[in-house]
Amino acid sequence: MKLYTKTICPKCMLMKFELNKAGFEGDYEIINIEQNEQAKNKLVEAGILSVPVLEINGRLIQDITEMKDAISRILV
Repeated sequence: MKLYTKTICPKCMLMKFELNKAGFEGDYEIINIEQNEQAKNKLVEAGILSVPVLEINGRLIQDITEMKDAISRILV
């Protein structure tokens, strides 16, 4: 699981909190697209222009509600 973020991003901080609260702390990779041009290009090529983005099994999820739902499904 990967979380694509930026340095200053309140929604990214919220998703980090949600992942940690769900017990995934340390079990996901945080990728700052401001420091990783390859990751940024991957998102742009997928038509994604903002963060946070959660990647689970190769699926890129941009919507916060969808991210929370995906996290909940993993816990079941």
